[in-house]
Order: sequence, then structure tokens, then C-alpha cells
Amino acid sequence: MDEVTFPIIIARGMLAALPRPVIGRGAAALMRSMRRHHPDLFRNLAALPPTRLQVEPTDLPHRFLLSFGEKPASLTLVRGDAPACHATLKGSVDSLLALLEGRIDSDALFFTRAITIVGDTSAVVALRNTLDREEISLLDEAMALLGPLRGIGRRSVLRWEGRAERLRDRIIAMRAPDAPEGRDLAAECGSLRAEIETLKSRLAKQEILARRKQGVAA
Repeated sequence: MDEVTFPIIIARGMLAALPRPVIGRGAAALMRSMRRHHPDLFRNLAALPPTRLQVEPTDLPHRFLLSFGEKPASLTLVRGDAPACHATLKGSVDSLLALLEGRIDSDALFFTRAITIVGDTSAVVALRNTLDREEISLLDEAMALLGPLRGIGRRSVLRWEGRAERLRDRIIAMRAPDAPEGRDLAAECGSLRAEIETLKSRLAKQEILARRKQGVAA
């Protein structure tokens, strides 16, 4: 497992199992950590028009409200009915974190519909452009909350994430119908996932170029 990648399996499991108050406090603590380590990012967010974005992970039973512009940016857990907001971002935890960290081209995430937008697209574009100017590692931010134990915590989390990935791949291999003996189905699944993501990114870039050419021709 790449050490710069956020441990998605563990994070998804914890967010699904932890009590809502704990998740809310964790989100607030994470934002405070990011504010300390990325002051330029928060200054740029504060310079934007006041914006409220609802973030809906499609693989979690929770919704979050991201607020920025004028006041310091905040991330809170949504309780009850959907709040009034400018736009809603929907996608898997992995896709949403990839957008935050810039691990995947953001245009590719939108054009392949890995992330969908409902509402004011310009508000999301403004956020995307601001995030693109920063290098963010959410794993580092989360581990910083452990203080002097962050090194031990990082190694432990990555070790358990690696075990979770291997277990997941074994389950996928066991469920595969008529699997020939001797085939490393887990490796094949990983390779296929990587190829699919690469093809999605290439397709999205082609769509972007085509739209730009259509705009020039018009």
C-alpha cells in the first residue's frame, strides 16, 4: 500500500461504526489541524464568497456540511433534514478524498461522474481551484492529532489497512465463479481497477479537449 494514500477501508469502517458525536468532534479537530498546517489554504477559502456545501459520501450513512467564505472554514456533521446549501457533492469516500488531496485530476472525477454535483457548480469549481493550489495529505493531518504518538499510529494504521486490503481481495477471489487454479485473482482485480481508473481519466481528458475545441469553433 502506498504510504501517502489515506486508509480508505479503515476510515470507512470507523465512520460507519463510531457514534455521531465522536465523528462530529473528529471532523472539527481535523479542521483545526489543517488550519494550523495550511494557513494559506484557509486564507484563500475565507476570501471566497460565503458558501455552504453538503458533502454526501455514497458509501456512508452520514452527511457533512462544509462552510467557507468570510468566516473560517468549518466541517460539521449534518443532523436531521438537509440544510440550505449552495450545492451538494456526492461520491464515494475514496473519490471525495481524492478530490481533497488532488490525487486524481478533479475534472476526471466530475466527467466520469465519480463525483456528482447538484446545485451551484461554480461554488464547487471555486473550491476545487482553491484546493488545487495546496498539497494536502489527510493521513498526515489525522495522525498529527495523536501528537508524539503519530509515528506509531501511522505505522499501525497502514499495517491494518494493508491487512484489510488483502482480506478484501481474498473475499473477491473466493466469490469469483469458476476461478481456475493457480490464478492470482486478487492481483488481477487490482490490475483491472488500476486500468479502469486510467481509462476513466483518459476519457475525461478527451471529453475536456473536445468541449474546449467546440467552444473555440463556436
